[in-house]
Amino acid sequence: MRCVILESRPLARAHIARAVQRHSQFRVDLATASIQALPAACENEEADVLFLDADHPRLETALAMIRDLGSRAPVIVMMSDFPERAIEAFDRGASDFLLRPIAVERLSVTMDRLRHVVQDRRAQARADLLEEALADLRHRAGATAATETGRDFWVSGHGARVRIGQSEIVWLEAARGYVYFHLRSRKLLERMTMKQLEARLDPVRFLRLHRSAIVNVDEIAAALRDRHGLFAVELTNGARVRVGRKYRDGLAELMQKTQAQPRPDHQAA
Repeated sequence: MRCVILESRPLARAHIARAVQRHSQFRVDLATASIQALPAACENEEADVLFLDADHPRLETALAMIRDLGSRAPVIVMMSDFPERAIEAFDRGASDFLLRPIAVERLSVTMDRLRHVVQDRRAQARADLLEEALADLRHRAGATAATETGRDFWVSGHGARVRIGQSEIVWLEAARGYVYFHLRSRKLLERMTMKQLEARLDPVRFLRLHRSAIVNVDEIAAALRDRHGLFAVELTNGARVRVGRKYRDGLAELMQKTQAQPRPDHQAA
């Protein structure tokens, strides 16, 4: 299991790195004080666990970066010199809390808990991928009724059911059994799976860019790239949506058809 450590103090950073790597199933890929290194380490390296310094001077920035990763965010264990920070850590989504100096016995309890949490997350991710694969097969086999494609959606909003035309949708984001409908001036939440959603969307108008994101191709303002290739699109409402590796070819094909060209982006997100 792959770990990242964000700790502001060098000695504390070295101590937790050594302690974690005494547990055979865990490997520390990065131990750093740099906030800038966090997004790439957590996403590109597919980190399972983040040990996060709750006393870091840029803690809020780090938490915002983790929230931006959505379902790809690692499990968080927060560490502090102050026991009163524990409640705050759990309120901010931490799976566990460690008080410095970290006792060997307490860390062992945490590592055992992390094994179960990470294994459960991986099992859920495999189940999600299997569901996607089955949905793709059904779609290709023509299981989706053509009469359903392109129809409007009725979505909950402000105490009423709101009718949303597909042309109003900028992008759609999966959220654990729900879907956020990102419109030009607001967003609405509806209980729906991505499988159900894709069955209703116009395949000419919408493109899957990530297992948790579908965009309206008419709303793509720019395709962003780094040294690894296309990694995100920028939409007309200013939002950035990451492109999963297995969806990059679809975006490249769309760009070729529409004669769009990606622009360089020097700031990794």
